[in-house]
Amino acid sequence: MARRVILAGFMGSGKTAVGKALAAATGMDFVDTDSLAEDRMGISIAQAFARRGEPYFRAVEEEVVSEALAREAQGGGAVISLGGGAVTSERVSRLLADEPAVVLLEVDTDTAFERSRGGGRPLARDRAEFGKLHDSRRELYRRVAKLTVDTEGREVKDIVAEIGTFLERLEG
Repeated sequence: MARRVILAGFMGSGKTAVGKALAAATGMDFVDTDSLAEDRMGISIAQAFARRGEPYFRAVEEEVVSEALAREAQGGGAVISLGGGAVTSERVSRLLADEPAVVLLEVDTDTAFERSRGGGRPLARDRAEFGKLHDSRRELYRRVAKLTVDTEGREVKDIVAEIGTFLERLEG
């Protein structure tokens, strides 16, 4: 089994739900880089955007993602869930290029918007802008992904099973 699995994808793609389930199924730790960023900043992501701006948040995000990727996996490994914008960092994208188990969780824009709006996500307020942002990041996600999983209309357990098969092939 891979020492770590990195989940990438747009907000609302299911990275947290799938990440927790995958970690439980594999005995790995679950690391949510959005939570790490909030811990580092001492405020929520929404508050960081409002008080300090998106560039401040992106700098903190880049730091915590880089640290999470550099850290040796504890015990049985780690499932690392990246924030939706982490791949916009050239540094993070370079680090992901060398990772064998980067999984892109793809989601339809409408589904992502429905899951994300009202949840305190500063970039999920305007549907048109949300769609443009989603479109602009698609290629960034695809460049780093070693496996792409369509999450649309699927149960978390089925997504976890697909990722598990991929991980078995990596070890094979």
